[in-house]
Amino acid sequence: MRVPLRRPGGSLAGLLALAVWLAAAPCAGADPSVEQALEAIRSMTGCFLVDYSFVEVEALKPGYARDRRVYDVNADKSVKEWITAQALSPRHIRLQRILFAADLGGAVRPESLLRHQSEDWEHGAAFLYDFAGPSSWRVRDLRATPDLWTRRITNLDDGLRYQCAAAWKTGGGYPEWSCATYAPVPGRETRDMGRKDYNTLDRRTRIVAYGTSWLERQDNVKTIDADGARTPLVRELGKTWYVRLPDAECAAGAAFTRDRQAFWTLLRETWDGVLTGDAPFAEKQPPGQPPRFAKMYEVEEEFAGRDLSDPAVRAAARERILRVIDEYRAR
Repeated sequence: MRVPLRRPGGSLAGLLALAVWLAAAPCAGADPSVEQALEAIRSMTGCFLVDYSFVEVEALKPGYARDRRVYDVNADKSVKEWITAQALSPRHIRLQRILFAADLGGAVRPESLLRHQSEDWEHGAAFLYDFAGPSSWRVRDLRATPDLWTRRITNLDDGLRYQCAAAWKTGGGYPEWSCATYAPVPGRETRDMGRKDYNTLDRRTRIVAYGTSWLERQDNVKTIDADGARTPLVRELGKTWYVRLPDAECAAGAAFTRDRQAFWTLLRETWDGVLTGDAPFAEKQPPGQPPRFAKMYEVEEEFAGRDLSDPAVRAAARERILRVIDEYRAR
């Protein structure tokens, strides 16, 4: 089934959708399954109410008592995401998410505006970075499986988080993509739930694109990765519903994007020049320093709104980005 893409109107979202539609429009002789997958991915853009829900269902480590709390991010607010697409090539799309919260009366909480994870989708990628354990990734060659779609989820500063490669299934009622991979501990667990008793996640993800909304289901195992061994702690089930809203409800996210998009593009390009698939990648946390994304945010604030088409300004911004990457990279 082909998910119907909303045709662009006169809004900012409409103009963005038009740009993506033209850049990724089918060409003569194009593979229909690839075009259907691209259409499903493009349908995941716009303004959404995002409803996260996660709960532990089965203890796996002897002596562990499962946490009976339900992670419900919208219990006292409404979390929304403004998701835009950038066509990097005919078979490579980046989804950029801007997350923010509104109170139950609908008023936006300005301090909550955040460039959330980026999500790259690429058909026929030559390689991906497999998460190997805390702060380390190894390169996996994908050239023998050219028909897969690689989904890359990045950190808040576009650094590595996790990737997975699988086929989009487009012959059923709705397009869907399922994949299993190893990943770092989710921020929702350390930040919101105060968890410190595990450090990695064995993720199983299923995405279904309905056109007007989309769903990500997860069946995960929270895992302790230490001393060369992986110990399963507990199984959790979760889902994230993306329910489409009028674009006007994400005006704050669109405004937040305007002065920063040029820097974000440069940031991605700089990371692409580092993560070339030639070698593994490892990170470190310098003593007394904040997380890397916080340092990168300082660079972003310095260059937001500046003319990055100026070669001197662009070179200075790239040098600052590379300096932060190098400071937090383990050699």
